[in-house]
Amino acid sequence: MNFTPRFTEFSRADFHKLDGSQKQQILKSFLKIEECGMDAGQPLHGKLWDCRKLKHKKMGLRVIFRQSAQGFEIIEIVVIGKREDNEVYDMAAKRLGRA
Repeated sequence: MNFTPRFTEFSRADFHKLDGSQKQQILKSFLKIEECGMDAGQPLHGKLWDCRKLKHKKMGLRVIFRQSAQGFEIIEIVVIGKREDNEVYDMAAKRLGRA
């Protein structure tokens, strides 16, 4: 089964702020999400209990995603950003109205 990763308004802006090499790494994450859906990455906890993350350790980037309410095969990309001081997780919680 193939899944469809979709940007939110905010995550699209996150993606466009990245440089070329960072975008290439994030696109690899999207391919993994397309293939594995919610089995990709690691589960998150607390306020982000229904989300998962894919890490790009060398670049310090995280892709936070969740199952979309629009359909079972749609994966919503919530935030793309750096982990610094848990900033990416706080931003994801805020965007999901859980801050």
